[in-house]
Amino acid sequence: MSPRIGLNFNELLRASIKIVDTEGWEALTISYLAKKLTIQPPSIYNHIKNLDELKNSVALYAITQLYEQLKEAVNHQRSEKAIFALAFAYLNYARTHPGLYKATLSPSQTPKDEYHQTANKILNLIYEIMKPYNLTDIELIHAVRGLRSLLHGFVSLEKSEGFGINIPIDESVLFVLKNYISNLKQ
Repeated sequence: MSPRIGLNFNELLRASIKIVDTEGWEALTISYLAKKLTIQPPSIYNHIKNLDELKNSVALYAITQLYEQLKEAVNHQRSEKAIFALAFAYLNYARTHPGLYKATLSPSQTPKDEYHQTANKILNLIYEIMKPYNLTDIELIHAVRGLRSLLHGFVSLEKSEGFGINIPIDESVLFVLKNYISNLKQ
């Protein structure tokens, strides 16, 4: 392998994002990244401290991308339309970017400041769309946890082919969301 002239952190990050997006979160290793870039693994350490730093950056990219897609989906939507829009944007992100979606679930490996600030933006977005339901602070926490669990459950089961009955999954998502929302209205 010949050395790569002009290699920099941004190029490493772009290549890492591509690996995670196409091959999965676990596929990102220093040796695999080096192979993809046709360089020797030690060359990567001229630009990063370790794999965790690189994974932190990929996780930050992924959660930022998720936030932007959720924000765009709920833009100017209210009440249950906003919940439906957010839910399907979330599912769409997880379906089209399964590796990056998994990266969004890795807060222990990311810098707390930027990662958690972006995660809090997602929470604030959800809190905002829940305002019309006049929930107490505790009820709001339960509602947000419930929505996140519901969506992540669908993502996980769909990915592992846990839905064997030949009924469209999105019909099930709509059914469950309608029931979820009707309970928020009580």
